Amino acid sequence: MIRRLGLGLGLLLALDLWLSPALASPREYYLDSRSVMTAADGTRQKPWRSLDQLDQLVFQPGDTVFFARGSEFTGGFEVNQSGTPAAPIRFTGYGDGPPPRFTNPESAVLNGNAIRLNGSHLVVDGLFFHRCPRNPVATDVHFLGAVFLTTNAHHCIVRNCEMTRTPFGINVYGQSNLITRNFIHDNNSPIQPHWGPVCVVVCGSHNEVSYNRFLNYSAPSQEYGHDGGAIEIHDRSLPKEDILIHHNLSLRNQGFMEWVGRVTQDNFVIHHNVCMDYQAFLGLTGPCTNIRVEHNTVVRILAHPEDDSEDVVFWNYVGGNTNVSLRNNIFVYDPSRIEPVFARGEPRHSHNLFYRIDERTLRKQPNPDAFQRRYLGGGAHLHAGDKLGDPLFRDLAAADFHLRAGSPAIAAGTNLDYGLDFDDQLLPKSGPPDMGAFQFSPVTR
Repeated sequence: MIRRLGLGLGLLLALDLWLSPALASPREYYLDSRSVMTAADGTRQKPWRSLDQLDQLVFQPGDTVFFARGSEFTGGFEVNQSGTPAAPIRFTGYGDGPPPRFTNPESAVLNGNAIRLNGSHLVVDGLFFHRCPRNPVATDVHFLGAVFLTTNAHHCIVRNCEMTRTPFGINVYGQSNLITRNFIHDNNSPIQPHWGPVCVVVCGSHNEVSYNRFLNYSAPSQEYGHDGGAIEIHDRSLPKEDILIHHNLSLRNQGFMEWVGRVTQDNFVIHHNVCMDYQAFLGLTGPCTNIRVEHNTVVRILAHPEDDSEDVVFWNYVGGNTNVSLRNNIFVYDPSRIEPVFARGEPRHSHNLFYRIDERTLRKQPNPDAFQRRYLGGGAHLHAGDKLGDPLFRDLAAADFHLRAGSPAIAAGTNLDYGLDFDDQLLPKSGPPDMGAFQFSPVTR
């Protein structure tokens, strides 16, 4: 039609640019499950009531979908478009009241996903998810996740969300995504008879999991006693590299982090996490190389009434795990139920503090090697800068792991060039830092 009108090439190009979605004005869409509007059009004045309309939209960079606070939505939706670095597509709340709630209890609908991200530069911010789907589930666990990021999802952000009773909270298959400042908690139901719930599952490379709170993800298991945990590095068929795990709080989960791959898992940095969980802090059941574990505070004093298969601090079941190093960490455990720290394999380690809560004072030992094995397990020994002793936490029972004056962890680490501790307090630029996730200061006495 343009040719018949005789428009020149310059005008044609100008018209094409004018129509280009990349230059279109960002749009806003509104949903409120309590709306009684009969002629809803997705505006703030006439919001849609359900998620059905979202499937009809073709999102453009800069678009925002607002869900009314106090609303409750059932089902799920998928986002197949992409934003840009400067203009992401956002999904967030508006108004007053509690965060918008999402549930997708049926596995037959998007495998129970409430939101499936299948594009780039997408942001999910400040939403609440529960029963996505409800436990137990029959669907393939690889597709679970209240928020599911496909292999096409990259440079996406899931932040400030709360999740409970979700078999997998967030499942990340894409690359270069950020999972941050979420609260995922309270699921004691198995996904399947042997498989427990997991807060965050990472199946792709170049992802970051940071500043999250993980709480009470542990369920009975027919095979392991209990199963589940805070973070799982999953999907045995996909290589994973360059993954950053830092500043997460993990309490009463069935372990902090487990690898289950059979292919390359390389170049992970795990730093400034605080963990008081069941089972292991780290479990390596696949080939892992170049794993740095630094400035974590790890407390293993919890145990279920019945024995679990992995009442340990650290395990390494697969050969080929090279360049796994632990530095500047604090490990505290209760030997009445928990095996010694390195009972299931010994990685490289230095400048760590080890403490058994049943020995508040260190007796002089005629056999130093035997005494070290008593603390560390197997044939393990203290290495450069390693110490034995009470870290002098503020309140172990209350999970307050800040250091008190006189702690042997103070100024006992080696400088690893980190900027901030778990509380985002500055680490010393010169001189040795403290061991563990918290730096001592007069403010924290």
